[in-house]
Formats: sequence, C-alpha cells, structure tokens
Amino acid sequence: MWPMKRKEQETRNRAVQPPRVLLPSAVSEKMPMRSGRAPVPLRGAREARDAVTLVRLLRGTITPLRGDEVLALLEPHRPRLVPKPVNPLAAMLGQPQGRLLEALLRPTAPIILDVLLPRLRDHLIDRVVHNKSTAEDGLPGALEVATALRALVALLRGAGRGAVLSVVSAIEADARADADRLVRGETSATEDDPAGATAGAMDGLAHALLRFEARRLMLETLGATVALRDVVYQSRRLTRHALRRAAEAMDGFGADRGIKALHASLAALASVDGLLVVALRNLDDQEEHREEANAFVEPADRKAMNDCLSAAWRLSDTLFDLVGKAANGGDLDELLFEALLRQLRSLHQFCTDLDHAGRPPVLDTLERRLAERSRALAGIAGERLVGILLARPADPAKARRLLARGQSLAQLLYDMGQDGDELEALALRLVVARDALNHAAA
Repeated sequence: MWPMKRKEQETRNRAVQPPRVLLPSAVSEKMPMRSGRAPVPLRGAREARDAVTLVRLLRGTITPLRGDEVLALLEPHRPRLVPKPVNPLAAMLGQPQGRLLEALLRPTAPIILDVLLPRLRDHLIDRVVHNKSTAEDGLPGALEVATALRALVALLRGAGRGAVLSVVSAIEADARADADRLVRGETSATEDDPAGATAGAMDGLAHALLRFEARRLMLETLGATVALRDVVYQSRRLTRHALRRAAEAMDGFGADRGIKALHASLAALASVDGLLVVALRNLDDQEEHREEANAFVEPADRKAMNDCLSAAWRLSDTLFDLVGKAANGGDLDELLFEALLRQLRSLHQFCTDLDHAGRPPVLDTLERRLAERSRALAGIAGERLVGILLARPADPAKARRLLARGQSLAQLLYDMGQDGDELEALALRLVVARDALNHAAA
C-alpha cells in the first residue's frame, strides 16, 4: 500500500512538460495542401526516364561495360541502407547472356523493387488517372513508361507485380466513376433543363471517350485483360448515352418547336466534330462485338445509332418545313431562320464526314435528301423573290427580307458543295433583285 502512495505522489509532483512544437522540417510531406498553393507536381518523372533507359540497356547485349552503365544509372535511386552494388560481370567473361543478366539483376533488384517500381506506379496514376502533366523536356510517353514497368516486372520474374495491379485498379475505378458521373449528371440535368444539359455536352462526352481510348491502350500495354473488358463496357455505355442524348435533343425540337427545344437541338449539332467522335466510336464497337447480333434482338450499340439517325431524319423534315415556309415569304425571325439553316448545314456535314467501313446506308440516303431538298428550296426562294418584285403594288420590305434569305440559302448550297445550275440560277436572281431594289431606292 505505501509504495503505491509514494508512486502516486511522485506522479503528482512531476513537472508537466510543455507541448512539443513540430519544426517545419518535421511536418509530414503528405499534409493536405492549402488553397492557393501551387499544384502538386507530377511524381516520378526522373524515375520514368531512367526506367525506360534501364529497360533498353537490359534488352541489349550484357557486357561488363553495360553493367557499369546500369549501376551508374541506378546509383541516384539507391536508398541509404542498401549497400552500393558491385559489378559482378567482370569475373564472368564468356558466360551465357541469361546468366549475365541474372547476375546483374541480383544486386540491382532491391533498388528496382523498392524505388523504381513504386515511383513508376505513382507516375502512371498521376498521368492517366489524375490527368497531370509537366513541362519537362525528354519525358517519355505514358505508354513507354507502362511498357518499361511491365518489362521490369517480367525481368524480375513477377516480383513487384503489385505496382502493375495498383495502376490497373486505379484506371479501372476511375473509368467506372467517370462513366457513372457523366451518365448520372447528364440525366439529372436533362430533366431540369434540356437545353442547358445538351449545350457543350457533346464536346465533353467526346473528350471523355478519347480518355477512355487512352485507358484502353494503357490496359492493353499492361496486359490487364479483365480490367480492359470492364473499361470497354463503360466506354460503350457512355457512347450509347451520348447518342441517346443527341436523339432526344433532335426529337425535342420536332415535338415542341419552341425556343428552348431549338436551343437544345442547336447545341446537339453545334459541335459536329464531337458528334463524329461519338458516332465513330459506336461504329467501332459494332464491329468489335458483331457476335452479339441475332435475328430477334437488336444490339444496344446498333439501336442507339439507328435511333439517332432516325431522329436526324425527323429533324430534317421539321427544318425543311419551317425553312420552306420562310423561303416562300412566311413570317419568321431572321435569327431563327439562320439557326435552322445552321442545323441543316451541320446535318449534311455529319453525313459527309462520317467515314467508316461500317457506315450505315441511311447516311447516304439522308445526305442526298438534304442536298436535293436544299436545291428545291433555292428554286422556290428565287421564284418567290422574282414574284414579289413584279407584284403591284410593290413591297420593298418583303423583297429585301426574301433577298437576305435567298443569300443565306445560296451560302447553304455552297457549303454543301452544290455549286450546280440551281446555285447559279439563284445567284443570278439575287443579283437582279439587288440591282432592282437599289434602283428603286435611288
């Protein structure tokens, strides 16, 4: 009992030490970065360059001089606790190349396993998953680094495979999260604001599909077949989603010819390049997965493309209906008339520029139809303009409005490559009408 009391008294009488303050050098490097600081640089840039060089050296003829080059290359990466390796090839002259390579890897394996492979893992995750970049010159491409990583693991007979699996898992998780975010985000936005959801969405979806292509190449390089199948599925899912969004936007204007629906359809066709990227990816998917087609069930990829093309056909009917009324003298805002012509131009460009071995035949039919109906509209606009000029009493305001619309139709024919008799006839009537109006005004 008494020793316990004496111990408690000593504890109470012991002076309380002041709290320790961490010096700046003792602060962990993994503390969260404060807002306003420079972004975290790309990790493992030097290790990536040296790893590519190391693989090139190890694939060549192994000699004692080559061994000195390998040791000199790895010396800056050697941890302090790892003893400096000695070149073992000087006493192995005349030995087979396989034995020389194994002897060289034996003292260098700790450096490769403990330093190079983890840094290569971080480097690839930063570039492929976090989309980081650097302005350093001489940095090898991500595929070169991935090839070097896989080659080093193969040279070490599977040791360090965890670095490859970490990169594969990070790419697979990022692809799945990216597809989920884009699909859910577009769906929720479309329910609230169809025009705002579609505006700029096609470019963003096309850029996301290009990132999926980079992921596919990376996984193919790393030999991750299981993860590659999942990434391909996510890419196909995103492609179908993009085509459905474009079809909904185009069908929306056919059902409701309001300004909001017009803006949505304009946004869907504003970036023809983005729509072409999506369509080409879909056609590639159809070629790669032909075995899914049968006589009873239409594959999802083909259905998404057919629905989009059907919506484009229906949109062209609506556009020609409105443009035809305007070219015949109907009341229509000039900005709206230009917007309708811009959609016709975008549809024709989409049909013309979509060059693929699996190109649907309906695209050729739609392309011819757009050109034929545009030429017919040009003829109607020219005849109507002449009729307004010859009418009595004359209506100069209406004639000038039809003159402006005729000039827009002539530009549409020129953009479509329809520089035949119809364009020449319309241009002649436009020149005559302009001179007549200027003479009447003078």
